[in-house]
Amino acid sequence: MASGVGAAFEELPHDGTCDECEPDEAPGAEEVCRECGFCYCRRHAEAHRQKFLSHHLAEYVHGAQAWTPPADGEGAGKEEAEVKVEQEREIESEAGEESESEEESESEEESETEEESEDESDEESEDDSEEEMEDEQESEAEEDNQEEGESEAEGETEAESEFDPEIEMEAERVAKRKCPDHGLDLSTYCQEDRQLICVLCPVIGAHQGHQLSTLDEAFEELRSKDSGGLKAAMIELVERLKFKSSDPKVTRDQMKMFIQQEFKKVQKVIADEEQKALHLVDIQEAMATAHVTEILADIQSHMDRLMTQMAQAKEQLDTSNESAEPKAEWCQ
Repeated sequence: MASGVGAAFEELPHDGTCDECEPDEAPGAEEVCRECGFCYCRRHAEAHRQKFLSHHLAEYVHGAQAWTPPADGEGAGKEEAEVKVEQEREIESEAGEESESEEESESEEESETEEESEDESDEESEDDSEEEMEDEQESEAEEDNQEEGESEAEGETEAESEFDPEIEMEAERVAKRKCPDHGLDLSTYCQEDRQLICVLCPVIGAHQGHQLSTLDEAFEELRSKDSGGLKAAMIELVERLKFKSSDPKVTRDQMKMFIQQEFKKVQKVIADEEQKALHLVDIQEAMATAHVTEILADIQSHMDRLMTQMAQAKEQLDTSNESAEPKAEWCQ
């Protein structure tokens, strides 16, 4: 590499490398400038030739003097030219550094853009794969639902009746309101068996020849009966317990047995009263069902009459229209 220009350049020969390139990576010099005395590689020689049109570059020969001494009166001009060359080289180096920094920033931006695009593509691919997996899962779930739908639809009513106590209770109530032998509504009361029956039971059933009554009569009869049996039984129990406990001859075991027997009697009275109350409820429910059935029958009968009247009115209207048509034709 050259040490300087002018007289100093005459004393220090070139080292055979490009003065413009970096010292560690400088290639061999191919051309030398006669005006400024610097050696250049082929790329930098072409750049120097385009930048300084007045300079003359020649082939570099190792050991030969490249710098031409200035003529008389040209020393100051050459020095100024050398200063300008140095300034131009500094400006060129700064511009090169700026361009390199711009290129680096552009390359960084491009790399960031590529990374972002790669990330977006990765995210899109992941989203697509997730969507495909979701679609597959949904399709599998739909197939499973279709396969299980029929069995679920078949067992839906059974499941509801199995797990819903209200439905079970309603089914039991409906079954109780129907005759178990003939499937008809319970609309009659058997006095001998104290049981609700349908209209076919005393005709072709097990209640032939039994004394019967209507639901209203049975309800009034049961409700009018004296319900003081439980109260009388409790009073009698207390009196017997007092008398038995006052007897010194009664042992402890005898007293226990006596109490158990008396309470069994009271429990029987309570059970009879319970059955009576439940029987009243059943009769009342049967009465309500019969009443609703009568109302529905009346409504149906009324609707049938209305439909008959409407049919008759329509028939009369059609007849009148048919009779009016010949008159209209005759008038025309």
